[in-house]
Amino acid sequence: MPAAVRKLAISFGMVYIPVALYTAVQERGVRFNQITADGVRVRQKRVREDTGAEVPSAEICKGYEYAKGRYVTITDEELERIQSERDRAIQILHFAPAGSIPPVYYDKSYLCAPDGGDKAYELLRRAMMEEHVVGVGQCVLWNRQDMLALIPEENGIRVQTLFYRQQLRTPTFSAPQAQVTEAEMRMGKQLVQAMTQPYQPENYRDEYEEKLLAAIQRKIDGQEITAAAETRGSVADLMEALQKSLEMQEGRKEPALASVV
Repeated sequence: MPAAVRKLAISFGMVYIPVALYTAVQERGVRFNQITADGVRVRQKRVREDTGAEVPSAEICKGYEYAKGRYVTITDEELERIQSERDRAIQILHFAPAGSIPPVYYDKSYLCAPDGGDKAYELLRRAMMEEHVVGVGQCVLWNRQDMLALIPEENGIRVQTLFYRQQLRTPTFSAPQAQVTEAEMRMGKQLVQAMTQPYQPENYRDEYEEKLLAAIQRKIDGQEITAAAETRGSVADLMEALQKSLEMQEGRKEPALASVV
């Protein structure tokens, strides 16, 4: 188990449950470094804005710009003093029906494990699971008060940070209300039904990463990286595209390749 990123507690009513948060996802993807044309690594440095001199990490502190070019420094110790015991605990404000939080509000995901108080932890998990609810709470995780959703799972509780309503942008545009015929709508719904199946995450993989690693290996071996073969067809008529897509679904469950131009 990796090291906990934060130790705190869950508080609901008069119940207090010590817990530890762990990152629930791992970074993935092919990483590239910045290098010069002759293969020398290029690194970024922290420098002073006035002289350009490099600044050691130990000499860098947090500063808040309260006026143009004027800062007040805040230490980590001072930030800790600001936080009350209540701020350091996940305060469950209320419970909400599972699935009632729109997906757009979800941000980061953490695994939440008991750190003492195992019985209270299990009571909370099972109570939420059996009542089909999630906990909605707040906590100061890293210098800001986060909204949180506590989601019960078979093996524990997952904590999701949530965006505040003010953080979500309101669209400044409206989708064009194009006219769709009844026949097109009927066939479109048939295609949606044909392509509907349960979401099974174990069935998916990052195919692009696989192609990228294979291409990198070819270049290491002195071979040329060639253009990928095009597999997507192009159908100009909407009804024809829907019909061809339905026909393709009859023989397989993969997404249709026909597109409208």
